[in-house]
Amino acid sequence: MHHMVTVGIIEDDYLLRLTYEEALRQFGAEIAFSFSSIEEMKEKEKTIEAPFLILLDIGLPGISGLDGIYLLSKMFPDAHLLVISGNTDEKAIWSAITRGAKGYLIKPIKLESLKQQIDIIIDGGALIAPEVATLLLKKVQLEKIELNKKYADLTPRESEVLNYLMKGFTYKEVAVKMDISVSTVNDFIKKVYKKMDVHSKSELLSLYL
Repeated sequence: MHHMVTVGIIEDDYLLRLTYEEALRQFGAEIAFSFSSIEEMKEKEKTIEAPFLILLDIGLPGISGLDGIYLLSKMFPDAHLLVISGNTDEKAIWSAITRGAKGYLIKPIKLESLKQQIDIIIDGGALIAPEVATLLLKKVQLEKIELNKKYADLTPRESEVLNYLMKGFTYKEVAVKMDISVSTVNDFIKKVYKKMDVHSKSELLSLYL
């Protein structure tokens, strides 16, 4: 492990948390904080040094680890969040990664491999357990199939409006390009939003990309 990496731990299993602490110190890391819940960490927020890495469990009492990812990202924007959880639910894993987790490992994790895995993150890589990678790939493939179905439901004019929007055209510019009124453009966009199951242009852009 690189010289003196600071690590924060949020894990409600007391013995497991102590095990992490001991192993990390043996690896040459410094423990920035170690708490059993997000709430406990928030109480001490002002006294905490921002860590390089945060080990986070999902099944926490109170604020869940998934909701905690967002909070931790705001509190420590430069920290790398690594989820270590026994939760293999596809939705939970997908949610953790899309919310900003740098990696997702499945418990039980072998301590002797923890150092090597953390080094991957230190060197700029993402850390995804093989079984998690398989789930994510399957999820992405299903999302693409579902997205293609939504695109297929659009009429040619709706598709035309969508393409102009994604190129950055304003409603007025789209109206001029398509020789229709701004009101009609707005009607088309409402239909596109409904068929694509989004509520804003930013959501549509995210889906499109």
